[in-house]
Amino acid sequence: MPKQAPGAARVHVECLDQANRSLLRGVWLTPPAVLILVWILGDSVPLVRRLLWAALVCIATTGSVGSALLYQRRRRAGHSYTRWPLGIAAGLYGGFAWASVTVVALPGTDHVELRAICALFACGVSSTNMVGSAARRSNFYAFQLPLMLVITAVFIGDEDRVTRLLGFAVPIYLITVILLYHEVNRVVVNEIRLKYSNEDLLADLSAANERLTALAMRDSLTGLANRTALVELLERAVVAASRAGESVGVLYFDLDRFKNVNDSLGHSAGDELLVQVAQRVQRQLRDHDVLARLGGDEFVVLLDRLADSYEAYLIAERIRTAFSQPFIIVGRRIHVTPSVGVATNLHKSDGAEELLRHADAAQYRAKESGRNRVEVFDIDFRVALARRIDDERAIVDALAAGQIVPFFQPQIDLLTGRIVGAEALARWIHPSRGVLGAPHFIPLAEETGLIAQIDETIIASAIRARVQLEELGVDASFRIWCNVSPRQFGRAAPVERLARFLERAGCDPRGIGVEITETAVLADMDAAANELANARRMGIAVALDDFGTGHSSLTMLRHLPIDEVKIDQEFVRDLGVDPTDTAIVEHVASLAADLGLTVVAEGVQLESQVALLTRFGCHRAQGFLYAPAIPLTELIQRIQPELVADRAQPSLLPKMPTKLTISPG
Repeated sequence: MPKQAPGAARVHVECLDQANRSLLRGVWLTPPAVLILVWILGDSVPLVRRLLWAALVCIATTGSVGSALLYQRRRRAGHSYTRWPLGIAAGLYGGFAWASVTVVALPGTDHVELRAICALFACGVSSTNMVGSAARRSNFYAFQLPLMLVITAVFIGDEDRVTRLLGFAVPIYLITVILLYHEVNRVVVNEIRLKYSNEDLLADLSAANERLTALAMRDSLTGLANRTALVELLERAVVAASRAGESVGVLYFDLDRFKNVNDSLGHSAGDELLVQVAQRVQRQLRDHDVLARLGGDEFVVLLDRLADSYEAYLIAERIRTAFSQPFIIVGRRIHVTPSVGVATNLHKSDGAEELLRHADAAQYRAKESGRNRVEVFDIDFRVALARRIDDERAIVDALAAGQIVPFFQPQIDLLTGRIVGAEALARWIHPSRGVLGAPHFIPLAEETGLIAQIDETIIASAIRARVQLEELGVDASFRIWCNVSPRQFGRAAPVERLARFLERAGCDPRGIGVEITETAVLADMDAAANELANARRMGIAVALDDFGTGHSSLTMLRHLPIDEVKIDQEFVRDLGVDPTDTAIVEHVASLAADLGLTVVAEGVQLESQVALLTRFGCHRAQGFLYAPAIPLTELIQRIQPELVADRAQPSLLPKMPTKLTISPG
């Protein structure tokens, strides 16, 4: 026979348990039933025979109770039975004992009605047993067959006709009871099976839920706690520390220049490095500290039960020092360093998220301070961070209120002295602090990701301004130049978005130019070249801003389709004073002329600078000598005289269509 499944075995055990429990409950019916039947038989049967039969039944009942109690005792001791032979033997003896009434205490032939009563009592006992043994067929048959077959044999063998008829009726009753019992048994056993099936299902679901919870709380690469688990543990630690008057600390660190490892050795090597980092850092921690990985190369350590903030700093330094030894990755020695931020709950009101945010801010300061450092979040830092959060919220509100607008710094043609274009620069019309220049909010916008929204706001406003200038009769060659930040250029299809702005405003693309920096295109120069080529095909001019300040400016000239180079004001400032800066400007102007590019000088403040720029062949200039960044209304006032002069000689350039198409790269 095949091995019985554990689930089926449990069903058998439960059936046996239920049968024994029912047996114990049913024995309470035996004494009153015996007394009643002894009383009914009365003087028709001698007292000795009646007492003998009652003794036989009581002995059988005692045996059944003993069997049930012994079974329960062994079950409590840990034994498990799918069969209980002693219970079957007790059932057999009980059946014979009850049937013995027809042998030991059968009334005389003159009392047929008493014989019928005996048969009815036997049927009642049979029904009671059927209910009690509903879960166990062996117990049912062990009691029923001796009981009914003995009564049948005695009654059929009797001389009385009515008694013999009762003898034939008893098997019919037995067959009926058996058929009925099988239905009851099937229902009861199925209920037990369903019960265990549901328990198994709930257990499986619970186990699956525990596995899912474990997965949800663990980092799949390192096996460390993830952010969800860390925040939950940190919240508990903060509450417990607050009650105990202790301190909780958080160390937030990542790996300096981890991207270089991924780029040079591949992501699998980067993953192996993260695993080794987790193992090495874990060895520096106390038993009750928790190391978690938030993602990428970012790790957090929960320091519980700290004596003071200095203890957290010492642990952070120990972690930093552990990185002095190289890691062996794919057979190569890799040196990496951590930048660690430390925060403790100096203010008992700090929750888990606040501690993480403070440690992250301290880690950011460690990066800015030169990397491979430990920085502690202190009171001054808290004030600065609060101010930064307020400033960030203020920028968001300013964008929503339309307070961040473009101002326009004119570009002057050095040969004619005419205004031939203007650079759109972001300005914040602050309700209490007046007009704020870019240094007051652009760096924070770049850190927080708001720069993309500012870029789009300035570009859309600049395009609308160019349409307004066109309506006033400004020549199509007059360009409004818009700066494109690295964050903006890193997003998908920046030129396509610019085209949508132009089409929505009905602006001639020839009136718009974009200024890019080296950092905006350095990540993917081929994709940048494709985007800029699309822009030029549309009629949008391209200028390389801050030329000369990057590490690969000549590479930019070689690979990118551009129309202008803008000499950074750093070189123009000391033009004519510093021989090096003067030579750089002269050679840039000469190189641009050889390449057929327009040269624009930024930051011009002196007439002497203009003279040198003109001599070197520089085409255009902008700076405080001519005008700072000014509102559109003031720009219009400055070019109004030129518009009056130009009306006599309108531009012969044809108007470009406003429906824009972009050629595929």
